[in-house]
Amino acid sequence: MLIDSGDAMKDLADTLSKVVGTAIGAARRRHPANLRVTYLGTEAAFPHTVFMISARGYLTVACRIDGALLMSRPRGSRSAEQEGQSAGAPGSAGHAIMDIVTHFDWRSGATRNVLFLGDGPLDGVDSLTPAGQGEARGAASRIIEVARRMGARVHMCPRLDRSRGDAELKERRRVGIEAEYARVAVQTGSRFFVAQDSLGACLTMLESVIGGSTAASRIPAAEPVPR
Repeated sequence: MLIDSGDAMKDLADTLSKVVGTAIGAARRRHPANLRVTYLGTEAAFPHTVFMISARGYLTVACRIDGALLMSRPRGSRSAEQEGQSAGAPGSAGHAIMDIVTHFDWRSGATRNVLFLGDGPLDGVDSLTPAGQGEARGAASRIIEVARRMGARVHMCPRLDRSRGDAELKERRRVGIEAEYARVAVQTGSRFFVAQDSLGACLTMLESVIGGSTAASRIPAAEPVPR
């Protein structure tokens, strides 16, 4: 399970940490599975939660992956120039997802599932311009390509902050982000839930993923991904 490590997600990380163990136990009784769950933050950890390590930290320490091979960077390591870039920003959630899909220490024969909980665009740039929207579509396309190549499913649960900007901009932002999250999920044979009820949606998605992992379900065959 991978969560966006921005401050807006901390309350969800705290709440989820209190109930996720019980929820997983109940789901496993309904859907017996040899389950392994790892909790990670995209750029940083959330102390005192189950999300105690970042994706980069896990991959470089537990998996012994050379940090130079990873696309994501720790929070605070980006230059001002990189902060202003679009899809290339190395702290984006999209890069963390692709790093996990590519380098995680998957068990042999395991069903590969990544559950992503996020509140922003996959390319790390909150832009409503046509160019920014194009970069967001590009980030989603790259995730889809990597996931299909690695035989992984990327389940997406957006939790959007609806308090920023005027009503029209908020709605355009919400629609755009949800569309890209949904496209990643659908084109990797995965689940998509909108976290209007943040905790409920997360737990529903988790049980759905566990149930789906116990049965043979096919990831869509690789095909050209719209850019």
